Amino acid sequence: MISVAVYGSTGSIGVQTLNVLRRYPDLFKIESLSCGNNTDLFKKQVEEFKPDFCASLSELNLGSDCLTGKDAIERMAERSNADISVFAIPGTDSVYPLISVIKKGKRIALASKEALVTAGEIVKCELNRDGAQLIPVDSEHSAIFQCISSNRKEDIKKIILTASGGPFYGKDLEYLKKVTPAQAINHPTWKMGKKVSVDSASMVNKGLELIEAKYLFDCDNIDYCIHPESIIHGLVEFKDNATISLMSYPSMELPIQYALSYPNRLEVCAAKPFDFSKPLTFLEKDEKVFKGPLIAKECIKKGSYYPAVFSMADEFAVKMFLDSKIIFPEIFDVIDFALSSSYFIPKDIDDIKLLNNKVKEVISAKYSL
Repeated sequence: MISVAVYGSTGSIGVQTLNVLRRYPDLFKIESLSCGNNTDLFKKQVEEFKPDFCASLSELNLGSDCLTGKDAIERMAERSNADISVFAIPGTDSVYPLISVIKKGKRIALASKEALVTAGEIVKCELNRDGAQLIPVDSEHSAIFQCISSNRKEDIKKIILTASGGPFYGKDLEYLKKVTPAQAINHPTWKMGKKVSVDSASMVNKGLELIEAKYLFDCDNIDYCIHPESIIHGLVEFKDNATISLMSYPSMELPIQYALSYPNRLEVCAAKPFDFSKPLTFLEKDEKVFKGPLIAKECIKKGSYYPAVFSMADEFAVKMFLDSKIIFPEIFDVIDFALSSSYFIPKDIDDIKLLNNKVKEVISAKYSL
């Protein structure tokens, strides 16, 4: 039996991870689960899967094997000895337990892109030292991982991520000024949490993914294309201009299952075979309105603290938008403003916390929060 820890089991990725695990009760066993504030669903999950122990940021009465409080998930990471840890915690909070799990030298199925964006060099250093195996769960990065797995790194010319464009692609700036939080979290293709849904609508998510790809695949030549159907999830262009892509109908359970079973493939999955009579389309980029990927590419070039600040500033900006303190296009303004300040280069996990607090201070002072 392969033991599995799921960090963020009540979120979209966590729920779909449990869907996969249900199909293979003779192959996987839940060692531990964690949640934030969705305690009603979490109680049902704990009752069904009966983990050895669990963790919740909210106070719960689930017995002595349930860790609770602000640092509960970090304590779970320190205690866990799972063969595979699925990280589905949104935001920079995923960094701290991730580092603890890396030190165990096991497999990590990573969906928490902010962890790699904010602490990419630190994470890579820990991975190299402790021998942990990091497999991406994002559909785009899973696609790239699979496309390059049987090819030589020196033959790769460019990595290309795909983007659906989200619910507002093709709209102008005046339209975006009227967008409500309810509209922004209603993605046309994927069912996701609020934060990642807003990021997808603004295309900041694609910027985060570009930065994540740099650290995952150690490649600086990374771009994206607009592909509304979300059938092609990623492409790798080689030095002879041959291009390999991965195709499937949109289903996050497919990359989750691949990360759990790698290097094998399991037969039962939610994704159906592709109908080749259906057309595939690609659209021109609009980086004047949807500036997130453009800002991210500049952060990749600059390196240093810029990728981390990009992610941290976006996290605060999305919360401000969801709280109706700024309008939708101002998400880009908050990120640009945060990046215009000077910071220090984080050297370790404690520096990440300090940098996050500094970015919050800079934004709060500007917007009187």
